Amino acid sequence: MKFINFNNAGSSFVSKNVNNSIYKYLRYEEKYGGYYAADKFNCKLDAFYKNLSILINCKKDQISFLPSTTYAWNIFLNSLNFPNKKNIVILDNEYGSNLIYYKKRNLNYRVVKINNGKVCFKDLETKIDSKTFLVSVCHIASQCGDVIDIQKIGKLVKTINPKIIYVVDACQSVGHVKIDVNKIRCDVLVGSGRKYLRGPRGTGFIFFKDTLKNNFKPSILDMKNAKIKNKKIEVEKKRMFENFEYSPALKFGLNAAIEEINNKGLGIIEKDIKKKSIFLREKLDSFSQIIFYENKKILSGINTFNIEGFRAKEIYNYLLSKNILSSISTPQSSMIYFKKKNLVELVRISIHSYNTINEINYLIKCLIDLIKK
Repeated sequence: MKFINFNNAGSSFVSKNVNNSIYKYLRYEEKYGGYYAADKFNCKLDAFYKNLSILINCKKDQISFLPSTTYAWNIFLNSLNFPNKKNIVILDNEYGSNLIYYKKRNLNYRVVKINNGKVCFKDLETKIDSKTFLVSVCHIASQCGDVIDIQKIGKLVKTINPKIIYVVDACQSVGHVKIDVNKIRCDVLVGSGRKYLRGPRGTGFIFFKDTLKNNFKPSILDMKNAKIKNKKIEVEKKRMFENFEYSPALKFGLNAAIEEINNKGLGIIEKDIKKKSIFLREKLDSFSQIIFYENKKILSGINTFNIEGFRAKEIYNYLLSKNILSSISTPQSSMIYFKKKNLVELVRISIHSYNTINEINYLIKCLIDLIKK
């Protein structure tokens, strides 16, 4: 049974080449053993840093390979010493797991309004003050596909105070829309492998600027990222968040996925995804029962909606019965957003470039058939 995957914001289908790369590396391990295989193919594994640096326009040594965005997020924030009485500024599309971290640490966070998918820059200016330590932004939120203007935010933040740490959560945007860390002026960027990069699950990364190296005290240290010298611990400045034990096979697979994107051209992928989202929306615009939540002028591949008279679970199950994979978002994915919108749940359709127009037309037909029932 073949499924059509419109849950790419959860986990994309990996390409045949990516799966073959993983299998190929596992066969290396069968032949050489785990440690010798990693030594023998170290250069091929290190190609990950080169390919990702090309994709987001940074230096290879500014990237650490990690198991997920959430892991990268937590290990980065745990490495920071938050000064007393300082605050952080977030947007009202903040992801649920990120919010859990702020509450766990009892951090003073201020929420900036997003109106019709666009950041209220007057509100952002008001929320940033002399005690603002960090500004954190979800580029494309899990529960809403509006593309946030992170370049404009970065310019404003650094104009107000260059010392503020500017963090971008690119979990849903890396491999989806163009990201240039120099243009957006972010200090830290975290991303996931399994979503729009089309890499395997259990992969992610963190980028951070060289100027921040002395600010960090990684919470997990081993012989890979630290050493004892003159009875003191010295932390490795290069890839300081990586530890010795990881999955080389998954890293090998993620590298293959990023290489495919670089070869094809992210600009082509981004344009294609947006074109298909617009196609979906235009075909369904005349059906007033379907309520979409994104601003059509700043669409990404993520489209969220509800249908009058149907629960999200009913829509999800109906689509699943038609071999269509979708997703349900609840307040746990973004408490601030759902409260603002007065929503209980919504259905998420996330389109990737490998989804065909025929697949989208089939999705449209299924939704129309459901409405007419």
